Amino acid sequence: MAEKPRVLIIADDLTGAMDAAGPFASRGLSTWVAALPEDCDPSRFARATVVSVNTESRHLPPEEAARRVDHAFEQVGGDTFSIVVKKVDSTLRGNVVAESRAMMEVSDRRSALVCPAFPGQGRLVRAGTVYVHGQPLAETAFARDALSPALGEPLRDAFAGAGFGAVAVMDPADLDGADLSGQGAVIVNSETDADLDNVAAAGIRAAGRTLLVGSAGLTSALARMLADPEVQPEQPAVMGRIVYVVGSRAQASRDQAAEVVADGARLVEAVNGRLRNEPVLSPGADVVLMAVPDSQGKEGDAHEVAVMLSRHAMRLVGPGNAQAIVATGGDTAIAFLRTSGNPALVVGGELMPGIAYARFTIGTRPVWLVTKAGGFGDPGALRDIGRRLRAGAPAPA
Repeated sequence: MAEKPRVLIIADDLTGAMDAAGPFASRGLSTWVAALPEDCDPSRFARATVVSVNTESRHLPPEEAARRVDHAFEQVGGDTFSIVVKKVDSTLRGNVVAESRAMMEVSDRRSALVCPAFPGQGRLVRAGTVYVHGQPLAETAFARDALSPALGEPLRDAFAGAGFGAVAVMDPADLDGADLSGQGAVIVNSETDADLDNVAAAGIRAAGRTLLVGSAGLTSALARMLADPEVQPEQPAVMGRIVYVVGSRAQASRDQAAEVVADGARLVEAVNGRLRNEPVLSPGADVVLMAVPDSQGKEGDAHEVAVMLSRHAMRLVGPGNAQAIVATGGDTAIAFLRTSGNPALVVGGELMPGIAYARFTIGTRPVWLVTKAGGFGDPGALRDIGRRLRAGAPAPA
């Protein structure tokens, strides 16, 4: 059996690194996430087929974000990977162009295939423009994101103005047999998973010469191409407590938390990350630990809130037979991994599209970790995650 090509993914936040990696693990490929790359010994994933690295650079200035991409590539031995992917947000938030350019240069690729489509989440690329549920990206709330607004110009213009040279817009069917060498950047239209399969196949054919730029939709297509059907990943089978840590300020996260509480979980509110009193919990009861503003509606510093939430979550996980953490918001997940001393994770797979799970340890005890971007999913997303975590567990006596 031929050896699988190694895949390196560099993402600008942890939830992105996880959701890009999940499809590979679900299809039997050895997959790691370097959640805190500065603390990782890269030798631990030297034999992994897929390595996904979090640079935590979405909200940084473009120059600093580009430097983090360079450092991440060098640190994990990027030259040992044949397929390289710059994972970007499907709504083009963050330093999409600057990080793509940096990765193209550090990996010595001569062209880039750019396709941020994620049809399963309603993100399509038509005539080189991203649409979200049928609406042009520039007209959506993502374009007004307070921390990191979406790219405000057409993809072709943004990449042409960043030194990529020739920039073309192509349909996926036209990639078959196309000479991509020296093309600069090719923006690929995509409206279906079959379209993304064409993009992934072109990227594999041009591995070593071409950078792939896309969202978890594109990495899912790559995973379908590289799948190992002989390996079955371990599925979660959670019987004990699930601790939901909601640090995201997105309204979607609060609506999702309310559904879990309605399903029977205990709500513990932390005012800007602080608990007034240590909660008294029933044995085995699920817990939603959620950051809320103070009585005047003021919100604390996001980083400090995340650190305090992570410390409280560790105490909630310790007793009570907790077997899983569900972290909503990248800052929250990063803080929890720092607190628990887990700079790298073995990815288990996907619970559902865009929601990955991994194993880590607290002391010597293995615990499942699920990460979810704050604004991702419908109101029942957190409730559905909990039910999927328990799906493989035996029924109670």
